[in-house]
Amino acid sequence: MKLLKISNEEYRTIDAISNGELQQIAHNPADYIWNKNAPVDTTRTAEFDFGTALHTALLEPDLFNSQVVIYDQTKTRETVKFQQFMQNQSKESIVLLESEYDKFRFTVDSALAHPTFKAYVDKCEHRETSIVGELAGVKVKIRPDLHSDNLGIIGDLKSTASLDDWRESARWKNPLFKLGYGHTAAFYMDVYEEYLGRPVNEYTFLVCQKAINCGRYPVAVITVTRDELEMYGFFEQVYVNLEAYKECLESGDWLSVERFPVFPGFDGDLQVSFEE
Repeated sequence: MKLLKISNEEYRTIDAISNGELQQIAHNPADYIWNKNAPVDTTRTAEFDFGTALHTALLEPDLFNSQVVIYDQTKTRETVKFQQFMQNQSKESIVLLESEYDKFRFTVDSALAHPTFKAYVDKCEHRETSIVGELAGVKVKIRPDLHSDNLGIIGDLKSTASLDDWRESARWKNPLFKLGYGHTAAFYMDVYEEYLGRPVNEYTFLVCQKAINCGRYPVAVITVTRDELEMYGFFEQVYVNLEAYKECLESGDWLSVERFPVFPGFDGDLQVSFEE
């Protein structure tokens, strides 16, 4: 395992599978190839730009002024004027509309006002670094938002529409299951453990709410343990996906179709009754 201080663009070019790509394999191996080749509609990337700007402001503030561009000539990304402006921007530029930036500043200041949130950011000596190595015979890579080799801390900065979802016990609503963040935590913990050479038993999410609540933008620091992730089956998912990726890589066959889920309410001969 190697620790690299490289840009996100350089990280993407490394010949190894990332957590996001591994989760694409779980849905359909063909999605992995599709994601590499499908075009990106830059008029629909507001959320990505907001999240990336948040990472830069909180984790790499020295780079903020050189990477973030505030555009004040329009109120929407769908205008021809904005599209022409985007064509002249470099791939590294993070573009925010003025209205997005106003809310963004409140979110950043709110995060740093939370003592636990700020302590995690201050204590982690590594931010936006990359780790490359091998797991289960597969070349893998991770890019932790922040980690401390001295303390054995590894974490992820997330923005969310509602912190209530993170505190929800329903699996269909909690991001740990709904957005696959449990898979992320398990994958990152095992790669980081291989890199550190000692046990890693906890993963931390630093979460910023984008929606206002009583005049403020709430934040939270939420941890999940290795035992909890084991119980929920996320480590098993990771290694099943790694094996599937390995088989596709060796065979060169990425063609696959999906099946519908099993719908509740049907008996063995696919009949269902409807009551008035």
